[in-house]
Amino acid sequence: MNQTNLTQAAVLSFIFFAGLQPSNADFQDCSGKLAPNDRQHCEDMFTRRVQAGSQTSQLPDGWRLVRTPDPRGGPEAVVSVLHAADTAKSHPNLAGLTFRCGPTGIDTLLIMLEPLTRGSRYGVRIKSGSTETQFEAKALQGGEVLLLPPSASALAGGAWQAAPEISVDIAAPSPIGGSVPLSGLSGALLALSRNCPAH
Repeated sequence: MNQTNLTQAAVLSFIFFAGLQPSNADFQDCSGKLAPNDRQHCEDMFTRRVQAGSQTSQLPDGWRLVRTPDPRGGPEAVVSVLHAADTAKSHPNLAGLTFRCGPTGIDTLLIMLEPLTRGSRYGVRIKSGSTETQFEAKALQGGEVLLLPPSASALAGGAWQAAPEISVDIAAPSPIGGSVPLSGLSGALLALSRNCPAH
């Protein structure tokens, strides 16, 4: 599986578990009294189910638009665009960058291949061109996703679009660094906004 597919799998896994509510009995089966190996098997099964129902469209410059069915049912889908990290310049744990339709706007997230500590906050330094910005990001769900604050989405809608790439440094116990190409970002965000469900 190449890096883009690994990134997509990580995103789909996050989207699936982020959408589940505690009242969902299947999710309780995965998150409750199972042994770690059984929990992983349960989560893998759900991830495969969501991947089978997701729709992926290739966008220019390596971006992908992913529509994932709402795991709670209903007509709406979770929509995101993603780009894999540059493997030649990145730590193996940095899978890529994704933007998703959130309840109040566009969310910006970094995708990890190996989880960080769930619920913890990490300093993230992102450099685009000559501009360097420090963020505090929160590890969501199982720790595979770092949610950046809204100010990152504002930069993605502006200054980042003039940069060929961003460099990322995550202040984890073992520092994680890397680079994500940004060519085509404006078109990817436009495609995302056109596909966000109406609220």
